[in-house]
Formats: sequence, structure tokens, C-alpha cells
Amino acid sequence: MDNASIYKRVFDIHDQVMGMIRSMKIPPYPAHYKKYFDKLFLEMADEQLRKDQQDSEHKAIGNSKDDETKYIDIAKRSVMSFAESHTDIALVAQTQQEYLDNAPANPVEKYVTFIEGLNELNKNMSNELDKAQSKINELTSDLQEALSSMTIDPLTKVGNRKAFMDDMESVIEAGESKKLSLVLIIIDVDNFKYINDEHGHLAGDKILYFLAQTIKTLIRTADKIYRYGGEEFAVVLSRCDEKQAFEIADKLRAKIEHSKLLYSGQSVYVTISLGVTIHQMGDTFDTILGRADKALFCAKKSNKNCTVLLDC
Repeated sequence: MDNASIYKRVFDIHDQVMGMIRSMKIPPYPAHYKKYFDKLFLEMADEQLRKDQQDSEHKAIGNSKDDETKYIDIAKRSVMSFAESHTDIALVAQTQQEYLDNAPANPVEKYVTFIEGLNELNKNMSNELDKAQSKINELTSDLQEALSSMTIDPLTKVGNRKAFMDDMESVIEAGESKKLSLVLIIIDVDNFKYINDEHGHLAGDKILYFLAQTIKTLIRTADKIYRYGGEEFAVVLSRCDEKQAFEIADKLRAKIEHSKLLYSGQSVYVTISLGVTIHQMGDTFDTILGRADKALFCAKKSNKNCTVLLDC
């Protein structure tokens, strides 16, 4: 079974799962989705498809171990570099102490020689401190890169699902006893399966990258975009009221609708549907996400390519 056939069969199961969830009006949280996906997968998958699932899961576990190894390697190098740097500094400091302990008495010539030697040692100390700081800067950069790889979607180069959930949960905590000027937008690419079938999965990947980067340029620096999953994105706006929220969301929709996309010489028409909601006092991550999902569902039912705001 080739990759295209596997992709199509798995997406057929995915589409049926989403249809079941929508028909039962169940929010597609990961636990809900997994429950129905696993059930349908057992019913519909043959031995070869099950083997591909196991291989994919093993690969994912392997990638996770690679990430852990990367952190351990950085930590080891940090300890070793720190020890090496401070050993060099300690040796210079020890030599300086010996100079001070053996300081000449009165003779001017010995005194001048002592001062010159001490100045040279101070210069060496400064050099060792600079080398230590350089190593610290290098290791800090490596660690930041490793952390970034855990929260950035490799395809679209925006935040991934983990980053979205972490950021939202930390923000939501601040709104337990008050309403925040925070807006959540869930975006879904209309007819994405058709685009993949018609133009190929590489075209679909390029469209997802284009969408993410286009949206990123249209929102403010303080606002954030994440790839929530598949062809869905989440945008979090701060310091935004209801009117501004709808205007920004519909501006994103219009921009994508009027973009002229070409792939292999063919025009690709892309639209998006957007579900928008505003933070309410006492909201949890699940409640605000549930409203945004409900708004998106309404947008999809309204012939797609539209923006729906739900504020309660």
C-alpha cells in the first residue's frame, strides 16, 4: 500500500469521525476525537493499515526520545563547559594570589616587576571571563533552539498545538475572576481534502504554509498564531474588543479569499471559515475553545468562507 493510498484511507476515517462528532454536537477535544477514531479505526483498518499506524507511533516515540537526548546533551555540555571555564579562571586567580603572597618589600625594581606581572594576570583573568561568557551564550542559544523545536510547527513555522495550549492555559489563569480583552479565533481551510485530491499533498502543504505566514503578517506582534491541527489554525488576539475582533477576523478571511495562488501553473482557489469568541469571566480553556469551535461549526454550515462571532 503506497503513501497516497494510506493517506486517503486514514483521512476517510478522519472525515467519518468528524461527521459523527458534529452530528452529536460533541466538542472535538483530543480525548473525544481519539475515542471515536480508535473505534472506527478498529472497524475499518486492515492488517497493513494497522502496521502503518504502529510504525508511525514508534517513529513518533523515537522523535520524542531524540528531543530528550538533545536536552540531555545540552545539559552535559553546559556542565562540562562551566567546569572547564571556571577551572581556567581558578588557575589565574590562584596565580594572582601567589603574586600577592610573595609581594616584594621595598626595592623599586622588584616592585615594578611585580606590578607588571599582576597587570598581565588581570588581563588573563579578563580573557578567561570573556571565554566563559562566550560559552554560556553559545549554550543558551542551543537551549533556546531546542525549546523552540518543541513548540514550533515544522511545516508552517508558527506555534504548534502544544504552544497554543500552554500559552492559553497560562493566560486563562489570569482571567479566573475578571473578563480579559482576549479573543480566540479558530480557522479552518474550506474543502482542504478536495485541494489535496485535486492538486496533491505537496500543494496542500504549501497552502498551509502560505496561510500561516499570511495571517502572521496581518496580525499584531503581540498577537499569536498556532497550527492547531491538520488544516486548522488558532489565532489569539490581545487588547481587543468585540467589534475589533470581528473586523480583524473578517479581514483575514477576505485576504485569503482574494489571494491569487498558483501551483504547477494551475490556479488554486482557497477560502477559510472562522469561528470567533471573546473571553468571559470564569472561562476555562475548554469553555472558550468550545465556543470558538461552535462558532466555526456555524460558519461551516453557512456555506463556508465566512466569519461567525459567538460571545456567550
